[in-house]
Amino acid sequence: MQNKWRVRLAGLLVALLCTSACLETMLISAGATGAIGAYKWMEGTMEKDYPRPMQETFNAALAACKDLRLKIASQQYNPMDSRIEAVQPPDTTVKIQLLARPNQITTVKVRFGLMGNQDASAYFHRRIMHHLGLAAAD
Repeated sequence: MQNKWRVRLAGLLVALLCTSACLETMLISAGATGAIGAYKWMEGTMEKDYPRPMQETFNAALAACKDLRLKIASQQYNPMDSRIEAVQPPDTTVKIQLLARPNQITTVKVRFGLMGNQDASAYFHRRIMHHLGLAAAD
């Protein structure tokens, strides 16, 4: 009788161990997906990760600049770290930095003006998402 009880307890512990490992995997996957979809606002700069390669994201950022009627002052393309500097009329500087991440993910950081403009930055990111064919998160 005690052997039966021990076998059941051992079976329950094994089942809990397997379930907890699956739960951790699901939570990690959900966290990674959420990280790609979220905006980060730090010191006037808004950044977002896109599940696309650098060249495709760089072209979408240039198209977003055109949408917002930004005048491109300079652009530097590099497969690992690209930059775009533009001017929003009348004289607001816009700095855009793209960083290549592993697994074909590109981080885009944008800053409007000296202190940053959260609304303009969010709109810029929505235009990038539009040009990449991604559904808007918000």
